[in-house]
Amino acid sequence: MHPRVIANALGVVLAAVGATMIVPTAYALLYGDGNFLPFLLPMLAGVTGGAALFYSTRSSEQSYVSIRDVFLIVVSGWFLVGTLGAVPFVVSGALGPVNAFFDSMAGFTTTGASTISTPEGLDPSLLLWRSMSQWAGGIGIIVLFVAIAPIVGFGATQLYAAEMPNPTQERLTPRIQDTAKVLTYIYLSLTAGIALALLLAGMGAFDAVNHALTTVSTGGYSTRSDSVAAFDSAAIEYVIVFGMIFSGTNFGFYFLAIQGRLRRALRSPELLAYLGIISVATLLLTLSLFRDGAAGSLSESFRAALFQSASLSTGTAFTTESWDAWDPFAQSILMLLMAIGGCAGSTSGGIKVVRAVVLTKNALQDALRLLHPRAVTPLKLGERIIPERLRQGVLGFVFIYLATLALGTVIIAAHGVAVGDAFGSVFACINITGTSLGSAGDPAFYASLPPSAKLVLTFCMLMGRLELLTVLVVLTPAFWRR
Repeated sequence: MHPRVIANALGVVLAAVGATMIVPTAYALLYGDGNFLPFLLPMLAGVTGGAALFYSTRSSEQSYVSIRDVFLIVVSGWFLVGTLGAVPFVVSGALGPVNAFFDSMAGFTTTGASTISTPEGLDPSLLLWRSMSQWAGGIGIIVLFVAIAPIVGFGATQLYAAEMPNPTQERLTPRIQDTAKVLTYIYLSLTAGIALALLLAGMGAFDAVNHALTTVSTGGYSTRSDSVAAFDSAAIEYVIVFGMIFSGTNFGFYFLAIQGRLRRALRSPELLAYLGIISVATLLLTLSLFRDGAAGSLSESFRAALFQSASLSTGTAFTTESWDAWDPFAQSILMLLMAIGGCAGSTSGGIKVVRAVVLTKNALQDALRLLHPRAVTPLKLGERIIPERLRQGVLGFVFIYLATLALGTVIIAAHGVAVGDAFGSVFACINITGTSLGSAGDPAFYASLPPSAKLVLTFCMLMGRLELLTVLVVLTPAFWRR
């Protein structure tokens, strides 16, 4: 490892988060909601501290960055931004230290879990900061898993690179910095487009900006206790539906569109499976809701089904209906959507659609071998053969996913939490949805947990956000050996 390189990168991260606080600081000053100092202090600390760390570790020589450096920068960087992001909530008196750290990490990991039952009770600048933390976390994930991960060699985007060459490998842009710029432009364009569409749909300016920030990041924080249901508007819901679907798509596909290869991107097995899952789930949920009369007419059932399918498959977890009133069949579909998640290279959570596709193909291949033991059938994703190491990587990831879910459930249950709620909370945090069936996922539930349980769930959020292995590698003794 190279401590100077790591410190230099963390200085940039710290300064960037501090600079992001300029917006809520200015908002608090202009509108006088009393949070000018709670934002000014961490903003100055982040910018000056980050700049000092960056310049004190800068070198004129070419720096070598190892894979270990990248892993440590990513994991420690997320803890760093979560800690700094919690300061305004603590200094303003809105939340205690543990709850503030929980909500801040939920924001930057785009999990959407919260200990705040009534967002309307928060000052506007704090609401804006919650939304901005998810937006900032979203762009961080996009850059990490589309521009950096395929080069370093981790994450589900390796499968995307096997399906079609990664934009960075194809030299759409010659450097990672340039790739990050293009990704940022795409992200900004989606954010602006969603905000404008929400304004045209009748949402107020403040709400539109906040919901655009948390839609494009698939974070799901809302300015209202009842989430999107509070607006009771079909137009607003459909805007958010399309925003979530676009945001849950692999951002690498947008590179292909920029290159004029949209037709090729549309033939992607991952994209087709992603849209197919949402479509089938919407159909099944519509029939279930209409049969039971849980959402009213057929059109209202379709509206509710489409919204929740898009919301949970992308991990956004905005709500327009109470899922507890739905029948077990519908609830099981929702749980499955949360587990699968969206596309690799997006801000969504879950195991990712591309892994689900590989798992399905692998299972079918094993079944075929039982019938034809001598048959040679390579595992393919689109037109490309999946290397054996990637196939094993998918199987290993799913095992670790299930093991983490089981261990996390046991640890939370050890705090005196009912097993069902313990499972639901860990499931929500690992899959980056922040919500689940039953009481798990309700802000009052999270707020009632002991501090140690909240910290465990915070760790689960980070593991889910960084696709498990990124965090686990840092915890192994081999990582720290020379």
